[in-house]
Amino acid sequence: MPQQSNTNSLLYRDDLAEIHVDGYGFHWTGAADSILEWFSQYGICSGKVVDLGCGGGQWLAHLDEHGYETYGIDVSESMIRIASRNAPNSELQCGSFADVAIPKCDAVTSLGEPLNYLNSRRAMQRTLRKVFAALRPGGVFIFDVRHPAKGAVAPQSPHRISEDWCCLAHIEEDFRKNLLTRHITTFRRQKDGKYHRDTEVHRLKVFSRSDVSAWLRATGFRVRTKTAYGTYQLSKRQSIFICRKPE
Repeated sequence: MPQQSNTNSLLYRDDLAEIHVDGYGFHWTGAADSILEWFSQYGICSGKVVDLGCGGGQWLAHLDEHGYETYGIDVSESMIRIASRNAPNSELQCGSFADVAIPKCDAVTSLGEPLNYLNSRRAMQRTLRKVFAALRPGGVFIFDVRHPAKGAVAPQSPHRISEDWCCLAHIEEDFRKNLLTRHITTFRRQKDGKYHRDTEVHRLKVFSRSDVSAWLRATGFRVRTKTAYGTYQLSKRQSIFICRKPE
């Protein structure tokens, strides 16, 4: 979920938040088994996990079921309300992780490219340093991000339709500025049977794999990269970073 500081109140309002939780949970479900396996490989079989951009809290609830103490941060008040229902045992905070404190923890996750909602390279580097400081020695940071196009990219207009909602997007990318913009229109059925229309504009800063790797190493992390969570393959312009703070 997004964490851009300047437009917090405009992102993932009620309709899009409910639609996202209902119809776009495939990312965390595809990632879950691999992340738990990586935690185990690094000896993190219990302890506190912080999820940056926790959305509706499904991943937090899954972690709770596996014995972890959980803490979720999301910029969207609507998402936090949903997360409080889905993950009642989790501590939750509404705010941008670019601004709020990250508690001491054993692991940090950020799934579904929340870090791309940071609006500058400087904000990204500052957030990586905050995560490093929050992690206990030997702690792990696992996240995925979207990378820039190498040239001009034609606009795309994907859509998804459910019985109770429709989500339309128009996606444009400025490869010179490394900026991806999603114009999102939603129609969601209300209790009276009528549909409510809403629109949001999401702006994502995309970062190169080499830059992110360099920033992580400069921060002090040991870094591995992957392009899939097990059998769940990401797009060609996405990467997973598995980062460990030295003991």
